Amino acid sequence: MAKITGVYKDKKSGKWYYSVSLGFDAVTGKRIRKVRRGFNSQKEAYEAKIAELKDAQDMGQFSNSSMDYTTFLEQLFIPEYKSKVQITTFENRLPVLKKIMKHFGKKKIDNITNLDIQIWKNSLTEQHSQNYSRMVYGLFSQTLEKAVSLGMIKNNRAKQVGTVPKEKVKVEFWTKEEFEKVLSTFNLDDYYEHYSFVIVWLYFMTGLRVNEATALRWKEEIDLDKGTLTVTHSLRLKNRNDWSLGPTKTKAALRTIAIDTDTISILQAWKTRQVDFGDIKLVLSYDGSPTWKSTVARIITRHAKLAGVKPIQAKGLRHSHASFLINEYNANPLVIKDRLGHEDIKTTLSTYSHLYPNVNFEIAKNMSGKIQYKTSAAKKTKFLGNQSFKY
Repeated sequence: MAKITGVYKDKKSGKWYYSVSLGFDAVTGKRIRKVRRGFNSQKEAYEAKIAELKDAQDMGQFSNSSMDYTTFLEQLFIPEYKSKVQITTFENRLPVLKKIMKHFGKKKIDNITNLDIQIWKNSLTEQHSQNYSRMVYGLFSQTLEKAVSLGMIKNNRAKQVGTVPKEKVKVEFWTKEEFEKVLSTFNLDDYYEHYSFVIVWLYFMTGLRVNEATALRWKEEIDLDKGTLTVTHSLRLKNRNDWSLGPTKTKAALRTIAIDTDTISILQAWKTRQVDFGDIKLVLSYDGSPTWKSTVARIITRHAKLAGVKPIQAKGLRHSHASFLINEYNANPLVIKDRLGHEDIKTTLSTYSHLYPNVNFEIAKNMSGKIQYKTSAAKKTKFLGNQSFKY
């Protein structure tokens, strides 16, 4: 386990112990601190510390206001949050938690008022994008929800104040025609341009997330005989010499994608080309090292300019793939969901439903002339309709 606040190892005995604050004495005003020793592991000491805090809370041993926000996050929220989410998610969210911690600091958790929250929320949306602010505020709300569940506060005041509305962000993508223009700017005789070509082609034709494709290995994930590509990892890249293959974004991201014969041929040619430069295990690699996300972005920008088409983000190639499937093949949303690795069909529909052709008019057109009939030459009923009407 990583270092945990309040849990320590005794250098002399080799045993673990915890030291925890139980608030302040109501009479003397002095801090109440409880220390227990003799645990065989860090995990055992941590679990005992959490139990101590919970028991003290249940017995009313310390008041709700005794624990400040920073202490609450460090001792209670962050350790549990880390155990519940993927390590990549935790690493991305930890700086955000520290930012929230810095703002509310030593303020007692139940002294954070609705007004405090509203003022902070306003500053978030003024300084950052709508969706980033929404993410930060949502994480803050999670921390208060945990405090509610522990009985430290009665209500989640972040919920009372209200969430930051979600803003629909338009992600630019390439059409089939724009993609073809970009492909024409590569010279495959040049090794680096061949590498760049394979990157752009693979993302457009598979819809992989950026870090899914950069994690692909020839031996483990590519089967050119069967024509399949399997996503098993996501690349975690800190620097050239510090990288690893981590878990995928979600369980649904673990998937096998069928690849077309053109992609099979392109990958086979690239694999053969790589051999001339050494034993390279990663598919998207120039010299054996993994490809940076920023490298993908620079390649896209450079060749978009050469092709005279709009530059897009790296994730724009993922959207380009979905657009290609919809516009060229009117692909079923379930197929797109599986290829892109969405957990929920709602995500697929909310993101790409606008790309589907309006079949409403197509149906009306197809209905025309389908019903065959001929009306009667004489009236066959005796009903006069409205009885007040006289012929």
